[in-house]
Amino acid sequence: MAIAKIGFAQQDTTLVYNSPMYTKDPIRSKWHPVVKRVGEFYQVTFYDRKDIMQEVISFEDKDLTVRKGPYISYNKNNLREKGNYDKGHKNGEWITYTNDGLQEKKIENYSYGKLDGKFVEYWQGNKEEGSYINGKKTGSWKFTYKDGKTAGEEAYDEGGNKIEAKYYDKNGNKVKYEDLFTPPTYKGGIREFYKYLSSEIKYPAQSAKQGTQGTVLLSFSVKKNGDVEAVNIEKAPNNELALEAVRVLNMSPDWMPGKMFGEVVNVRYNIPIKFSLNR
Repeated sequence: MAIAKIGFAQQDTTLVYNSPMYTKDPIRSKWHPVVKRVGEFYQVTFYDRKDIMQEVISFEDKDLTVRKGPYISYNKNNLREKGNYDKGHKNGEWITYTNDGLQEKKIENYSYGKLDGKFVEYWQGNKEEGSYINGKKTGSWKFTYKDGKTAGEEAYDEGGNKIEAKYYDKNGNKVKYEDLFTPPTYKGGIREFYKYLSSEIKYPAQSAKQGTQGTVLLSFSVKKNGDVEAVNIEKAPNNELALEAVRVLNMSPDWMPGKMFGEVVNVRYNIPIKFSLNR
């Protein structure tokens, strides 16, 4: 019998596709790639069906197996993200932009795939800032409201453990972390969400016949009213499994929105859905 095993994760995942990446990835497989030599790099520029540029990826080799050099992506003609790769990993400064592409939303620094250095993220004028070393938060971190008042202060040791923390509402009163920051939750808890997925997912017939298995990684937003929107396919074994995962996630009810800086906001999540065949 074919079943879908469900997993859940909140971390942000960056994917590195090996050649031929645009035949393995469900999103890029719908785009038109143009490959050319640019200086020391081989660059693949992806265009959608309307010939609008979507992404530029640089590689060190003509077989397009190892990412190296500048990367840039767009959202409806607006700049979405830019940075650099080295030896197949994010390296140096990476910047994510707001939907209009005009303002910086997040500034990260990487050392070969791991966060390392200054980190800044903006939430509707509010700000979180601090530093990472080898993928772990370190030293002093600060949360600031849009008016400049302190929303929180945290301290981390060299092992990335939080050793001190204080949080404040907009009036300067001390509050708990949960009063300011909460992720979206599914009514009844994550086990109920697992039950929902397990009951609704149907293993696609062609994938089952071909013995195709693997994990579909989706990102999505939980809106202020609890609705799911903007489901994106980040990784998938094929289009059929990806579309089934998207279908079920789009139908999922009973989400409760998250909070940032004490305000209910749209929050993005990642979810991996593993399809496996039991014979």
